[in-house]
Amino acid sequence: MAIHHIVLYKFKPEVTPEQKQNVRDSVSALPSQVPAIQNLITGETVYNHLGHGFDEGVICVFESQAKLNEYRPHKALVDYQALLDPLLEGLLIFDIESSA
Repeated sequence: MAIHHIVLYKFKPEVTPEQKQNVRDSVSALPSQVPAIQNLITGETVYNHLGHGFDEGVICVFESQAKLNEYRPHKALVDYQALLDPLLEGLLIFDIESSA
């Protein structure tokens, strides 16, 4: 069973387009740094009135819960979180298990 690790984030209003791009570049580099990531998709929101104001999202796919657990303490993720955290006013993380 695959694990889909879904992360949605809402930037603070003062975050610049350059800072947002830096975040996108950093998260896009994670699969090359973290072998546990099977696949990664990232992108900006397409407006939905039920989107609760989230700006961007990331979906990481892991082959198992064990691989997700390898990812969580990885230095590349810790560094990414340190870059991201000061820029956020909202964060939602949701993990689902699927057969696909």
